[in-house]
Amino acid sequence: MKKIKGFLIFPLVLLFCLAPLALTGCGQQGDATKSGKTPANTLVIGAEGEPERLNPITEETMEMEPMIFRGLTKFDENNKPVADLAKSWNIAADGLTYIFHLRDDVKWHDGKPFTAKDVKFTLEAIMNPENNSPNLQELEEVKTVEIIDDHTVQITLKKTFPPLLDKLTRGIVPEHILAGQNIATADFNNNPVGTGPFKFVEWKKGQNIILEANPDYYGTKPKLEKVIFKVLPDANVRAVQLETGEVDVSFLEPDQLKRMEKVSTITVHKIPTADYRVMMFNFRKPLWQDVKVRQAICYATNRQAILDGVLLGEGSTAYGPLQLNWSNNPNVEKYDYNVDKAKALLVEAGWKPGKDGILEKNGQKLSFKLTTFSHDPVRVNIVNALSAELKKIGIDCIPDPRERGSFKWNEVDSFLLGWGSPFDPDDHAYKLFHSSQIENGWNLQGYKNAQVDKYLELARTTAEEGKRKEYYAKFQEELAKDPSFDFIVYLKALYGVNKNVEGVKERILGHHGAGFLWNVEEWSKK
Repeated sequence: MKKIKGFLIFPLVLLFCLAPLALTGCGQQGDATKSGKTPANTLVIGAEGEPERLNPITEETMEMEPMIFRGLTKFDENNKPVADLAKSWNIAADGLTYIFHLRDDVKWHDGKPFTAKDVKFTLEAIMNPENNSPNLQELEEVKTVEIIDDHTVQITLKKTFPPLLDKLTRGIVPEHILAGQNIATADFNNNPVGTGPFKFVEWKKGQNIILEANPDYYGTKPKLEKVIFKVLPDANVRAVQLETGEVDVSFLEPDQLKRMEKVSTITVHKIPTADYRVMMFNFRKPLWQDVKVRQAICYATNRQAILDGVLLGEGSTAYGPLQLNWSNNPNVEKYDYNVDKAKALLVEAGWKPGKDGILEKNGQKLSFKLTTFSHDPVRVNIVNALSAELKKIGIDCIPDPRERGSFKWNEVDSFLLGWGSPFDPDDHAYKLFHSSQIENGWNLQGYKNAQVDKYLELARTTAEEGKRKEYYAKFQEELAKDPSFDFIVYLKALYGVNKNVEGVKERILGHHGAGFLWNVEEWSKK
């Protein structure tokens, strides 16, 4: 996984204690609710960390973004883009020109009117390479952004680009505050002003971020008065505070389910996601240049055993990156568990057992480290399970848990990676597998395949959905033949929510369960 700069509210790194814990010290981290129940009409969310900045230009993932900022479009309950700051739009017959008609009843949180200037400023700031926006690739096909009048914007494309409406869910920022500022260092990043249903109030670093309802919001008025993101790095503290009611919402691990389902005050949500776990092959390493070695590992992976043993059945086995998407191609090689086929491929590749049972070739052992984040128990358990399976066929896969930031992506042998998007297939296909995305850090594995590049380019620049599906089908076929990842499992997102919280609506979620708060303005507390 690329470094996630956004507010990691619900990632799978949140480990809740399964044994009864002493409550001493539970209120010592985050002073928003030091003890007792959460305040009336205030939602408190347990968070394991905090972002670097609160700015949709500079952040690639930010769970609270739509609460503070809104885009021209937003995702509905089916993850389809619908009108938001733009009330409507017209698309030219050739698909190259979009004219967006903006709402005229929107105010920034500081009272200033929202206009077309803000749209032009935001999109051009993302497109400006000097700003190093991780979202630059989302707008690669945009040629120009022009202001027609205060409430009309024209976007002209280089090529037809059907994912555009998805990309325009990105939050718009105020031109009147950020114009002439250094986007990376502006004070705005710690004191954001948006147009969303909640206003930024306060950020106590290491403790909490507080938002309050925006009475001037143009959409559904929030029912909650405040939302507090409470920074609780200690997993045991989060567990206790969810049970005692000091935290209203938090992510659960699979092995917390039995315990949490017995807590009378908590509702457990089990939500399908597009979030998959894979073994990433680092193509900078000579070992992975042989496709037969990669294919052998894919065949030697007992996905069902990992699903049952690590996820306790809360998910599904994986064979590709688009399984929950309309563009999924189920007719590809799924690499069903087949030890004999894995062994045969390794023999074909010239690997023979050494004295210790580990395969060797030209004096080199088939040995590598499989790195993962040490704070994520699900990933660590998958790594351990995969290591044990590969050992059976003479592959020395060494578990290598590390702290985030303690290694360089281009130096690891392999990595237990997580990705997945429930939106347009372009979202987590082009940027993760196209060779042009190696330098900007999305294509972490350094994967290059000319056919994959070709089909991804055609799929993102073809208007007709049927043709797009054909191109994505061919992309998936090529990716299966020349695997970049060993696809293992898809996860369900598991959330514990206090039963006094109402209004939660489920939809297919994204990477690390992102999107759980998509309709939070409709939430309330008894």
